[in-house]
Amino acid sequence: MLEEKKTSKITINGKPVQVTPKRLTFFDVQAVGPLFANSDLNFSNYWLYAFHNWLDCKPSIEIEQISPEEGQALAGLLPEPSQVIEWLVFREAKSAISDSTSTTGMSLSDFATNEKGWSTF
Repeated sequence: MLEEKKTSKITINGKPVQVTPKRLTFFDVQAVGPLFANSDLNFSNYWLYAFHNWLDCKPSIEIEQISPEEGQALAGLLPEPSQVIEWLVFREAKSAISDSTSTTGMSLSDFATNEKGWSTF
C-alpha cells in the first residue's frame, strides 16, 4: 500500500499549506470501491473523498475551491485511481495443489465455472 509520506508544503490560494498524506490501509482502499462501481470516467468523487479523508492540511483548506494546478499538486501525494482500482481487484487465493482438484469429472452443466466450481462471469 501507500507508505506515509513526509509533510509537503503546497501553495493554495496564495498561502503555504502543510499537507501530510495518510498511510492507507486495506479498509481505506475498500471504502472507495463503490465510487468506481459506475462505468463513467468521472473521478471527481474519488478525488474529493481522497482529499477529504486521506490528506491532513494545516491550515485547513476549502477543497472544493482549489484550482486545477493546486488539485494536481495534492493529487500527486495520493495514489492514482488506476492504482486504487488495481488494489480493489480481488484475485483467487493461491493454495497447495491437491489430487481433489481434478477437472476430469466436469460435465456440460459446468459451463462457465472454473475447476473449483466458481463462476467465471
